[in-house]
Amino acid sequence: MTRLLLICILYLSVNINASAQWFDAKGRATVVNDDKDIARNMAVQDALQHALLYTGAQVNSISQLSNGLLNSDRFEVRSSGSVRNLLLVSEEIIDGVMTVQIRADIMPSKSTCHASTTTKYIALTKFPLRNRQQAVNGAIFDVGSESAQQLFEQMSVFKGSYLASKLLPINQVIAPHSQPFISDQSNTSAPQLLAAQADSQYLLTGEIQDVSLAKPTSKWFGMANNNPMRQFIASYTLFDGLTGEKVWSKRYSTQAPWTFERTEKIDPATQEFWSNVYGASIVSQFKQLTNDLNIFMQCQNLRGQVIKVDNEFVTVNLGKRHGLKVGDELMVHHATQFTDNRGILRQSTQVNGTTLQIRTIYNNHLEAIAKDGPLYGDIQSDAIVSLKPN
Repeated sequence: MTRLLLICILYLSVNINASAQWFDAKGRATVVNDDKDIARNMAVQDALQHALLYTGAQVNSISQLSNGLLNSDRFEVRSSGSVRNLLLVSEEIIDGVMTVQIRADIMPSKSTCHASTTTKYIALTKFPLRNRQQAVNGAIFDVGSESAQQLFEQMSVFKGSYLASKLLPINQVIAPHSQPFISDQSNTSAPQLLAAQADSQYLLTGEIQDVSLAKPTSKWFGMANNNPMRQFIASYTLFDGLTGEKVWSKRYSTQAPWTFERTEKIDPATQEFWSNVYGASIVSQFKQLTNDLNIFMQCQNLRGQVIKVDNEFVTVNLGKRHGLKVGDELMVHHATQFTDNRGILRQSTQVNGTTLQIRTIYNNHLEAIAKDGPLYGDIQSDAIVSLKPN
């Protein structure tokens, strides 16, 4: 059922004194089993996600749609950005792919974080499957590795407070509780080693917990469907690459019809898998994940490490690509670790009294001198530095 020039009024945290702006965006989705309504829903979600992320609005969830209409009571936008009107301008289907164009009335967010202008880099590991037996149907045993690749590609072009730096060729299981993995006798954790290997400030790892196939259901979003539903439930954890501490984690769940034959083997590395409604639902989960990470990372202060100490200046593994410039000031922190009486490894830092000022900057490193007076010998290699607030 075609719905053109459809206006959905979303009363979501609207500030009538603030100026909003109309943004156009396109979204795409594959039409599976001639279910145009499902394809339209997913395409509108895709387009709206692009519009929100482009303007900087921070969205909590692009949730379900019903018969092509956004359910305003299920749609949430953080107070830093508001959507007032949504117009579905056009839709077309070419070669089984529905493309929609929307126009959204959005008030862009204005961050008050001094770190919001900097870019942090995140390294990723591949995602292991908790239960490989669940992947037998379709033989999607590589869905964890290929999911990490898809997420990496999406994060690499994301225009926000971070970028993906490297996809490491290992499966990294999430650390229990908040204690980091200890990899050697020097108390250096695996997240620290892996982040250093990728020259990144953070490490993102995860685990695919459920890809089970349920029995066929009679309805999906209120529409007839005879295909079984397949789960994609995953947990993701972000580690501070300098300290090894877990700083963020979240569990995501989605499901979609499994439209392939039960005996058919599907390679998760193919476009056939990712253009299918099940693969598209996973991509939608990744879009939400990239946005959630942006919300968290936006106000995280940019930090790096001293990698070389000379008589008059120090070299730091931060540079232009992180959003720094000549004249910016840096604080120095000396990191220490201790084990408390419960056997838990704790992190601690001490602030050095010397303020560093950038004198020369390159793409991925910089040289800084002491702002006031000579550079004393108490700043050593591996000391942590952070951008000083204005």
